[in-house]
Amino acid sequence: MRRKWRLVYLDVMAGPGLCKIDESGEEFAGSPFVALDFEFDEFIFIEEQSNLADALKTRLSGHAKSSKVKIIPESWLTVAESRLLEFNSATLVVAFVDPTGISKVPMSAIRALTKNPKIDLLLTIQHSLGITWNVPQYLKSTSESTALDRFLGARDWRTWEAKSAGEFAQRAVKHFCDSIESDGFIGTRHISVPETQPLYRFTLFSRHPLAEKFWNEILKSDETGQRAFGF
Repeated sequence: MRRKWRLVYLDVMAGPGLCKIDESGEEFAGSPFVALDFEFDEFIFIEEQSNLADALKTRLSGHAKSSKVKIIPESWLTVAESRLLEFNSATLVVAFVDPTGISKVPMSAIRALTKNPKIDLLLTIQHSLGITWNVPQYLKSTSESTALDRFLGARDWRTWEAKSAGEFAQRAVKHFCDSIESDGFIGTRHISVPETQPLYRFTLFSRHPLAEKFWNEILKSDETGQRAFGF
């Protein structure tokens, strides 16, 4: 792709650049350092928490690609609303969107990304913690601006009929994905993580069918036992 477009990697919730498993103490590279192993022309890391942004900046200060890195210590929602995530048709953007909950990915912000003519979204959908476990609270709420309203960019979910919280969450995920696909994106198969009692789904959205082909080839070659969901 480097021969066709200027390549930009965008991580909207980048974190400090280092991850740690509490139980074992094992540390491993966060998404920014994983991305830096690849040949992008520019890396944009957005991190709202100032202490995490500072830690990331420190860790990247001596990196060989530091001149290609831009760190933005703000909420990605604010950055998106400020129209600072707009790129021209000569740029191909790979955006990694990995939220801790659905409140971090309102449809309005996703729309700010999908307005770009050439962008692929690697997206985590927190359906279990964000939706399934909270269905009773959403249905009881009298607010017209819940996290689910903002996530879906719609309010008609209040009229849905579902036999269970899980069925309701599946419908919400489908609604969310359908909204992205209405902008011309192809929704790939969902990977459920972890394998048992999954908490979230991970998928790729792209306007180009070649991306879907690559995604399916990756799933075939990486036999991890994770379940895939196709809508």
